Amino acid sequence: MSVQTAIRDYLSRRIARWERRRTERFIRNLPLEIRKDIGWPDGATRRAEDALWERRW
Repeated sequence: MSVQTAIRDYLSRRIARWERRRTERFIRNLPLEIRKDIGWPDGATRRAEDALWERRW
């Protein structure tokens, strides 16, 4: 693996994480009724999972 490939892979992971967070922030700002309609999970359990994931990186 070249340095260029490693940097490209790292940046693509960072972009994917940023896009996921942006989507989550957008959905969290929707009214509760809409979040329920689309089946968005409860925020308390999701935040705990994200906290563990973030510590690994």
